Amino acid sequence: MRALMALGILVSQIALSACGSAEDPNSTTGGPNSGTGSSGNGNGNGNGGTGDGTGSTAKTPDEQIKQILDARKADYGEALRTASLKLRDELPTLDEINQIANATDDNAKKAAYEKLVDTMIDSPQFASTMVKFWKDTFRTGQVGQIQQGMPDKSTAANFAAQLTVAGRPYTDLFTASSNTCPTFDAATGTFTDGSCDTTPTAGVLTDPGILAQYFANMAFRRVRFIQETFACSKHPTEFSSTPVAMGNGTYTGPYDFKSITGKVTVKDARIDFQDTSAVICANCHVTLNHAAPLFTKYDDKGVLQGTEQVKVPVPGEPAAKLGDYLASGEPLAWRMGKNATDIPSFGQQMAADPDVARCAVNRIWNYAMSRGDIVNDLATVPNQVTDPFVQAFTANGMKLKETIRAIFKAEDFVKF
Repeated sequence: MRALMALGILVSQIALSACGSAEDPNSTTGGPNSGTGSSGNGNGNGNGGTGDGTGSTAKTPDEQIKQILDARKADYGEALRTASLKLRDELPTLDEINQIANATDDNAKKAAYEKLVDTMIDSPQFASTMVKFWKDTFRTGQVGQIQQGMPDKSTAANFAAQLTVAGRPYTDLFTASSNTCPTFDAATGTFTDGSCDTTPTAGVLTDPGILAQYFANMAFRRVRFIQETFACSKHPTEFSSTPVAMGNGTYTGPYDFKSITGKVTVKDARIDFQDTSAVICANCHVTLNHAAPLFTKYDDKGVLQGTEQVKVPVPGEPAAKLGDYLASGEPLAWRMGKNATDIPSFGQQMAADPDVARCAVNRIWNYAMSRGDIVNDLATVPNQVTDPFVQAFTANGMKLKETIRAIFKAEDFVKF
């Protein structure tokens, strides 16, 4: 059983223990009056023993977790089945199964399994599974033929898969300035370079299919997609060490409250991002508003225009303008202090963010372990689980292919 599933079992065990703490004083088994006294050799003991029959001290939660994890056994045959479905979307062959089944000992089984993982990652099918993985991640699966005048929504996933398969740096996903819209031949598992004819170009951040998919008022949906997909968390994303009580809540953002537009500073503001009457809108919008203006000039087809294309959701639906988001002189930024003048510099700031690197690794971890989406399904991953993979990922030039290889060979993947 996987490590994280083991933690779930432990929680259940602790819960059951807690539920049974108010025992029947007349019970003959396990109650405070049961057992044989100081020796602790019965179902319980009369002198504060643990009731385990040995008189030993109770295990801490960490010790219980370690006990569960240590009880797992490697099953390379079962791991092969899962890895084959994940890495090439098909079951292992009888010959592959026998390579592990006929191995003479655990070391030989491990070597055979790891060699098969390498073979699967080097296969054309791996490219197809990566295209599917990124389409699912971006939610940009192309249905039917591309409609006239609309962009191809598969190019962003193709580019992400191409980077993965080729062993290129993951950061190219936000910084590549050319050939960001490749095509993919599923029959051969090959990519052909292609350009989206976008200027400027910054990886998938300027992909027309992505920008069209997430077109919405004031470009907030585009920024939300970027945040949730590549940083693995919802807004708010930045927090002050000195939150301030305001209205019916607390302002937690690191920026000056007046850095964004609202009726406190602009009496005729079309949207009051400084409203505190119900929730503190600024907690999310201090980050959103510093990023969204970078994406306002892309129309509903993801094409860059000379004027703002997104609307403000007020009567008449006027086009958004910079003053709707920020106070005069406020910089655009990925995060506070991580300023950007355009989308390429925004992508550079993303590429340097440790949270982005961790998000990439955690998404692969969840994929391998058949867990849900980190954001939508709240399938978060404790840092200590993936720390070794994150460290290796950043040390090897952020080549996601090698992280995939490492996770599918990891102890937590092959042990049950």
